[in-house]
Amino acid sequence: MRRWVYIALAIVLVVIAGVGVWQGLREREPVYQGRRLNVWLEILHREKLAHLDDRAKQAIRHIGTNALPVLIERLRTHDTPLKQLIMKWAQKQAFVHFHFNSADERRPEAIWGYEALGPLASAQVPSLSATLTNDPSPKVRIAAVWALGYIGPEASMAAPALFRAAQDKDYHIRSPAFIALGKIRPNPQLTIPLLVAGLDDPHPTTRAYAAFALGNYGTQAKAAIPTLLRMLATNTAAVFEHDTSVFAVYAITADNAAGFEKDAVGSALKKIDPEAAAKAGVK
Repeated sequence: MRRWVYIALAIVLVVIAGVGVWQGLREREPVYQGRRLNVWLEILHREKLAHLDDRAKQAIRHIGTNALPVLIERLRTHDTPLKQLIMKWAQKQAFVHFHFNSADERRPEAIWGYEALGPLASAQVPSLSATLTNDPSPKVRIAAVWALGYIGPEASMAAPALFRAAQDKDYHIRSPAFIALGKIRPNPQLTIPLLVAGLDDPHPTTRAYAAFALGNYGTQAKAAIPTLLRMLATNTAAVFEHDTSVFAVYAITADNAAGFEKDAVGSALKKIDPEAAAKAGVK
């Protein structure tokens, strides 16, 4: 019984503290058309899941760089042990119905916010690079990778951090690092050899993302042609573990997982050397 009393008191304290933080955030949160950024981010997330993102994306673009402090804070957020305990307790009990949004639920909203802003978010490239390099949470680091990729070529100074991420032991970090490099397209003399090496990565998702990235370099990536042709000739289209992350640029489902790597290689080859692709039977 005493244990439940302590938990109830902890909840009261967290709610009081949360109200104070929430009020502080409300006072500095930008507003567009009568709705705060927080609301627009929630709408954008729902629209993304429904493959509709025009209305909220435009709203966030109107808010512009004023959204950046909120986005970086949301991307970096961590749930404290106390909050984790309370969320776990809230799921088990049926007396009071309430829901705490976890950091994992809030982080995708920040990612979509960066996608909406694109190069407008370039001022945060140094902060995102530092987060990618130093944050202890793999989930936060993955989010930072996607954010940098969505900023695009304006994030070129993040290349060293992305080069390191592309060699991370966790393929969940390696894979989006290749996608980000393909979107940013930093120095081809340094980046293309790294992407070509990625074509031999042990994980098929990473190999596919490296191929997509090389395709974005077009004819500059001719050094990748022999490896791409080899992959095309030997690919058995085996089903591989599909990435269910809401941050995925290319949706991979159980239905298309088998051909995803082969499609990525064929697409890259057509962009780099259409004649070689045609000879290899790529349609």
